[in-house]
Amino acid sequence: MTVSLQTLLDRSARKMGVGINFIVKGSALEMIKRSYKEGIYVQISSGYRSMEEQAALYAQSRLYSYKGNS
Repeated sequence: MTVSLQTLLDRSARKMGVGINFIVKGSALEMIKRSYKEGIYVQISSGYRSMEEQAALYAQSRLYSYKGNS
């Protein structure tokens, strides 16, 4: 089953969010279009994160210790 270009664009635009720079968003959507023409299906799964969101995610990963490395 092939996913449509419009589906990839819609999903990606939604995942990028509203805080992303419009130039970056436009470039990402253009990359999706060009890739699709080459048979490569690209979808953006995450986009803009505020400084607070990024700090919280970073803090979570720093609390985790790998087995044998604590």
